[in-house]
This record gives sequence, C-alpha cells and structure tokens, in this order.
Amino acid sequence: MTMDFDQVIAPMGRADFLRNHWDKSFLHLSGTAGRFAHLLGWDELNSVLEQHRLTPPRLKLYLGGQPVDAHRFLTPPNLGVPRLDSGGLAACLAEGATLILDDVQEVAPPVRALMQQFQAALHTDAFANLYASWHSQNGFDLHWDPQAAIVLQLRGRKRWVVYEPTRLHPLDNDVEPAPRPTGQPVWDGMMEDGDLLYIPRGWWHVAYPVNEPSLHLTVSLTPPKSLDFLGWVVSRLRSEEAVRANLPVLAGDAALTAHVKTLRRLIDGMLTEKTAAEFLREWDANIGPAPRIKVQQAPYEQFAPLTDASRVRLGSLNRLYLTPKGAGFEFKAAGRNWSVPSDLKPALEMLSNARATTFGELSAKASASAANLRNSLGVLARAGVVVIEAGQ
Repeated sequence: MTMDFDQVIAPMGRADFLRNHWDKSFLHLSGTAGRFAHLLGWDELNSVLEQHRLTPPRLKLYLGGQPVDAHRFLTPPNLGVPRLDSGGLAACLAEGATLILDDVQEVAPPVRALMQQFQAALHTDAFANLYASWHSQNGFDLHWDPQAAIVLQLRGRKRWVVYEPTRLHPLDNDVEPAPRPTGQPVWDGMMEDGDLLYIPRGWWHVAYPVNEPSLHLTVSLTPPKSLDFLGWVVSRLRSEEAVRANLPVLAGDAALTAHVKTLRRLIDGMLTEKTAAEFLREWDANIGPAPRIKVQQAPYEQFAPLTDASRVRLGSLNRLYLTPKGAGFEFKAAGRNWSVPSDLKPALEMLSNARATTFGELSAKASASAANLRNSLGVLARAGVVVIEAGQ
C-alpha cells in the first residue's frame, strides 16, 4: 500500500493545509485507527533491530531528557564490533527509556515511499525518525526544533503539549536563544492511533508516554530558508571579479565607498524574483534522491545499448537543473559541469529519480536525433548520472 501526501492530511485538503497551516500554525488532525499501520509495526521494528547493526547516534535511548549511556544496551567493544545487547536493551526500556531510530526510511520501504511523497508535495527534503515508548517517562523535555515536523501516530497513544513560538523562525546556532514559553499551551491533548500533528519550526512541544506501548514517526521537513537563498546568491557571485577581490583597506575612503557600491549593485542584481525562482529550481533538483539499487542486474544493464523499452532514471539528483549557457544548457551532476545542446533539453527535463522513463518516451520528446540522445545518455550512464534499467 502506497499512501500519498493528500491521504496523510485527509480530511483536510492540500490547499487548505498550505494556505492556513504550512509554515504558519500548529495543526492536529484526528484519523482512523490503523491508517498508518502499514508504514511500520512492532514486528517490523523487531526485525530491523535484529538484522541491522544500529548504534548511536543512529539508534539511541533517552530518559527524562537525557541520553542513556550506550554501554548499557550495547555489547562491550572489547568483544568485537558493538551490537545491541538484547538484555541490556530490555532493562533500559523497562526503566522507562524511549527508543529513537533516526532515518528509519532507510530500513523501512513504506516509510521511504512516503518520504518521496512529502518531497514531491512540499518541495523539501524529508526524513523520518521513529519513537517507541512504553511507560510514563518522557524522552525529551520541552523544546523546539529547527525544522518543521509532521508527527504520525502509528500505534498506541501519546499525550502532546504544544506552545506557540517565542522567537519567530529560530535557527540552529542562532544569534540569540528563544526564551522558554511562560503562557498557556495552544494544545494539550492525546494523540490517538491514526492521528497527525503538524508542528512548524520554532513551536515548543513535549510528548508524554501514557504507560502503554506507543509508536510514532516524526517526519522532519527542511524547506529552503531566506538564509539559504542569500548564501546561494553569494556563491553565484564568485564569478565576479569585484567579489573575489580584497577590500581596498589601504586605498582610502573613496576607494572603499566605490567598491561597496559595486558590491551592492551586484547583489541587487541577484535579488530578483527571477533569480529566486532559479534558486528554488536548483534546490528542488538537489532534494535528496532515494537510492535505486539492483545489483543483480545493474552490472549488465548500466552500459547496455539503449532500446526504446530501456528505462532511464536519475541516480544522483532528484531532477536536472538546466541553465542556459551559450547556444545550449548546462547542469551539475557527479561532481562536474555538463554542457548539452538545446535539442536535448526537453528529454533531459523529463528525467527524475522518482520515476523511470523509457528511452522511447524520451526520444519522442526530444528534438534531437535518437542517435544523439542515445549517445548522450550513454555518457551520463558511464558517469553514474543516470541509472539504466532493462525494459520489461
């Protein structure tokens, strides 16, 4: 079963969510028990813990806002590579510790599929951490996160308390700390099986187990900040001589004033809606793609001649960000810049990580000859920019 973003936030529509809540305000939605059950259950979690070598910081235990010493639930390092000690783990959990598994989408395919739905809907990277608790002690104390979060209650219940932000849009390593809230919470309620919470960046919150098994996912969302855009602008201006030059500290006030005016003109020229749209396209292209690996076939299919039925998907990017250069276009992938003629652009823009496209579909879209497209994709396949899969 694959769940899309609209099903996750149902019965609220996407337009209402984006207009009234996204990056604006807290939201709690009640849902039918079991609607998130396919994502990950207790049996699947047991299998993950048994079959994967998980150690801090990937897997950790917290109790009363403090991390539990890893030596309590890992085998001693002098006995070889540390692994989970099932007895020590059980003892820590019995004392009230919360188990936290970061990036659970990497070991749970249904969660990975859901993260791709979030990425496509919100144009942001998305990763999921799993929280399991059994008793009444909270894992973390009252805090805010530097990213937005959507919480999905998979099993059981948990009480949440949410407060409005005390500093708007706070940052990691901010110039000043956000003061702790002193007023009443905006919500103090129970998350039931199938419920959803949306907590924008900077909103204070704390979760309390209620002495029963509880399993929830926290999906972290990291849309681009204005600070990211400004950093991108500065990086783009490296091509300008005046930006690379030293400040004229010994040339007098007039020279310094003239240099600052030049820098202001260059920056003003980059702070436009057009360049902001370019930044967002590049951001979207670099949203973390999920690995698509078929090692039993890839060593034969990657360099095989392309037929109309051959399927092509991006391996190192979410999408290609094509920018004009001379009579053609260029893009960055696999650690280098690639220049392509204009007649390949329509086909290359079809490529994505999430969906494989047949060579026949690409060829029909491109104004280039099939031979030129085939040769270009072959070069990209050898560099690992694209993944080639045999047609079915």
